[in-house]
Amino acid sequence: MMNKFLTSLQTDYAKQLILLVFIEFFIFQISGVGYTSISHAPYFNIGVDPFYWIFYGLFIPQTIIKYPAIATVLDFATIGFLLLSLFIFNEKWLRCTVFLLMLYYVTLTGYLGHRNYQSGFVLVLIPLMFKSEKNKMFAFELLRYWLLFFYTSSAIFKILGDGLLNENHLSSILIHQNLTYFIEENVGKRTMIINYLMNYNFILKFFFCAAIFLEISTLIGFFTKKYDKLIGIFLISFHLFNWFLMDISPLGQLSILSIFFNFFQQKKYNLIDK
Repeated sequence: MMNKFLTSLQTDYAKQLILLVFIEFFIFQISGVGYTSISHAPYFNIGVDPFYWIFYGLFIPQTIIKYPAIATVLDFATIGFLLLSLFIFNEKWLRCTVFLLMLYYVTLTGYLGHRNYQSGFVLVLIPLMFKSEKNKMFAFELLRYWLLFFYTSSAIFKILGDGLLNENHLSSILIHQNLTYFIEENVGKRTMIINYLMNYNFILKFFFCAAIFLEISTLIGFFTKKYDKLIGIFLISFHLFNWFLMDISPLGQLSILSIFFNFFQQKKYNLIDK
């Protein structure tokens, strides 16, 4: 049975995708930001997104945070549905899985007190919820264009902002993002490198322009899929450098970037082998 699963894993993009999301969620758990770890949080912020207000209006995240037993059950339930979807693929399991992941994302961002864009580990499984293979493919295409729009917009905002003209733009961001390490007088290699870079604005300017270039490369994707793999590599590189310099983990966004590697579009790869 395991050999059959491993064989199907080599050819089924859907199973590969579910496995990637499972790994991401598992790393969330061992990193200390699972439901159980954030229960009894002293601070909770509902944010400004009306979509999240539905969850908060029903007091779902607040209840999860308040009762550790519920948090623990949801941790195991999310892992369980991910594994169930991985080994016994079914659109119904996927719908439950996506709902649990969305609930986790909303609860986590409320706990963190801010919203970030790394909802990719939730969004990437939504196309698999559809029954029809045609609808699955269409949803993946839609998700691809959403990613292109997202990263292109991010680059445009950087260009239109004052970052290119303000010499201290990136250095001030570095101070804010790594303030905890400086306060704790962290002497690790990473902190030493960042401290060094903050004294050379021309190097930081280069990194800022490089970030714009890596993001604006997605503009090509609106006209052709020929360079999708290159776009995927650029965006992964962007997130890794962002992780190193800004201490912004790319974990929640990595699985969705697999879309640019075109696995689900190649004929030799089945979307799902039932």
